[in-house]
Amino acid sequence: MALIALGITGAAAAAAIAYLYLTDNGNSTRDKISDSVSKEVDKLAKSFGSTFKDLAASFISEKANLSKSAANAVADHVG
Repeated sequence: MALIALGITGAAAAAAIAYLYLTDNGNSTRDKISDSVSKEVDKLAKSFGSTFKDLAASFISEKANLSKSAANAVADHVG
């Protein structure tokens, strides 16, 4: 039973990939998916960017015995 389910799943995946790469409509769909994923990644990068900079500044300040403002400047350059 599991082997049959695996075969059906594989066939469906192969059909979806073939549709995306072998048809003009699939090309348009790929472009839409790519744009959507790119926008979401940009949103995540922006939301995590400030958090990353704060964490990096705290780490640099603690490990290098720098003031928080100097560490923020370094974190801005690194991030």
